[in-house]
Amino acid sequence: MKRLIGLILLLLLISGLGYFALLNSHNVAVHLYGSFTLQFAVWTLIIGSFVLGFLLSEARVLFSSPQGWIRRLRILWERREEKQRLRHQDHFQEVVLEGNYNEIEKTYRLLEKDPETPLQLKIQHLEQLRFFENPQEVLLKYDEMMSDEPDQIELELSYFRMLIRLKDWDRLEEQSVQMKKKLPDHPEVLEGLSKMMAQKQLWKECVELEQRLLEQFPKKHTEIFFLEEHTEHLKKSFQQDPQFHHRWDSNYLKNFLPDQKIRFLNAIAEVELLRSQNEYEKGSELCTNHYLESGEMELLRLWEDLFLESGKKSSVLATLKQAQHSKKRNAYASLILAKAHYQRMEFEKSAAIISRLNWPEGSVPELHQALNFMLARQGHRELELPYLISEWLPEERMLGIPLEKMKIPDSSSLLEMHPKA
Repeated sequence: MKRLIGLILLLLLISGLGYFALLNSHNVAVHLYGSFTLQFAVWTLIIGSFVLGFLLSEARVLFSSPQGWIRRLRILWERREEKQRLRHQDHFQEVVLEGNYNEIEKTYRLLEKDPETPLQLKIQHLEQLRFFENPQEVLLKYDEMMSDEPDQIELELSYFRMLIRLKDWDRLEEQSVQMKKKLPDHPEVLEGLSKMMAQKQLWKECVELEQRLLEQFPKKHTEIFFLEEHTEHLKKSFQQDPQFHHRWDSNYLKNFLPDQKIRFLNAIAEVELLRSQNEYEKGSELCTNHYLESGEMELLRLWEDLFLESGKKSSVLATLKQAQHSKKRNAYASLILAKAHYQRMEFEKSAAIISRLNWPEGSVPELHQALNFMLARQGHRELELPYLISEWLPEERMLGIPLEKMKIPDSSSLLEMHPKA
């Protein structure tokens, strides 16, 4: 009710001032003693009235409740500081996105002076420095901040990530001891540890960590490149520790890989176990059967490794030769068989297989062309050599060798150029 009466009186005052303004050409004259008169522009009087009213109101609050008045002033000042702080933080986020190093440093210096700057922004600044400063300086600044901000798990995790990105394996190994205690199941910790194991070529430990990632955080680690890396690491673990196959359960892969791919990995594991036991015939037979079923070229390469390690035994050769008489006869398997005969210096058998192979135009494998050329040379068919070399065109690959390598690239994908008796 008091506010309503006050509003009515204020409107009457403004109306009265307006009336006098019209009568006195927008001026208000106040007659004092005798002829002494004060004249005011109406807008000055209106503003002065508001200011006077505000000062009287504040004076009333100040004298009635001085602590409340001071508290209100403090709140207003804190709100102003908070708006300014948020404005600086927003500007920092913008310049980080722009990648402007000078602006990033300039804005961060303002944030650094503020004790209430969130730790997340400080971490973000450190993580940006790796694009502009050398690794040692970045790690030094991490050390300084961790001494200023001890026991901050978010900061320690960022430092752990930075060591992975910079591939500082020595420091990473030291930091991993603490991270395994503090965050044993954190996905970034598990991923960092798996990369460290891969760098050390401890493949069993590596795939065990990757398995935990797939089981505990399936949505985050279903990217194709991660699964491809994991399968490669599995193959290496089977080769490094053939007994690992007995302790490895492939069920966790059913949600990520097709059944055929899982069977392929199990086949690799079984072959590597037989290989470690020098059971080359059984291993090569397993390779052949799984290759005819899946078409995975890697099984042919593995068969070739077994063939060479066995001393080019005819019993190993026979496992692939039998496949040529089955309904699942395969051109690539025939080509590897021709290569095996050539390596055993059985040139006629190799030539017979090569002559029966037909490929779509423009897709003849280089191994076929190389074998054709060398078989012609071995058979003293010199007249065919210019034509065969023109089809093969190995000079294109040879001329692509950089000078610094100073050697011909690995030709194991072709064959031994001069097989020994």
